[in-house]
Amino acid sequence: MALGKGVMALLIAAVVAAATVEQARADFEDPENCYCPCMRDQCMLLDGATKGVCARACDKGCREAGYCGQPNPFEFCGF
Repeated sequence: MALGKGVMALLIAAVVAAATVEQARADFEDPENCYCPCMRDQCMLLDGATKGVCARACDKGCREAGYCGQPNPFEFCGF
């Protein structure tokens, strides 16, 4: 009986670990965690900023910080 409980505990731990990894990956891939706030709240507020220049700057900065950058070449977060 103890072996069955040990196997069940190990299975539960594996499921929780897999769910945690999946959530971390989803958070990494979400442009709302870094790229879009950079575009909306920082870069595009600067005088003379263009969406192309801001997209490159925010993409680079987010990737260097360990976040997802620009998810595709046409994503400008509403600009």
